[in-house]
Amino acid sequence: MPTISELLAELSESIAELSQRAKKAEDDVAAARGEAHEELEERIAQAKATAQRRNDEIKARAADVQDEVTSSWAKLRAHVHQQLETIRAKLDEARDDHDAKVAERRAERLQQNAQDAAYFALYAIDEAEAAALEAVDARVIADSLRPSTSSPTG
Repeated sequence: MPTISELLAELSESIAELSQRAKKAEDDVAAARGEAHEELEERIAQAKATAQRRNDEIKARAADVQDEVTSSWAKLRAHVHQQLETIRAKLDEARDDHDAKVAERRAERLQQNAQDAAYFALYAIDEAEAAALEAVDARVIADSLRPSTSSPTG
């Protein structure tokens, strides 16, 4: 069982990874401003591959741990993944249509989708922070209830 210090270090590392990944996403989007359509398609494919890889990792972790909470997170992740795929499929329907109005509406829908996804990511980060703090609190409580094995010094 990890100490409070070890738990804090693990959780801090996870939060730092979130921060670094968010910064990379910000940098990638900023760099995309001057890119041509073909370059953007490659960047999109890479981003989707990364998301799929992360999705596969989460599935593997959920398969390893079969408790109720993990199962709930796995169900939530699966639901979110399915919803994102449905949204992407709908947005991709008009991809080959070259009508200016259709293209404009598609661009607006994709912008809204990106904003919604970013908002959801912020929500997930807030939830991760709250869960991390709850984990630390639970460890503090568990440690305080465990009988001391060291001899008292006087």
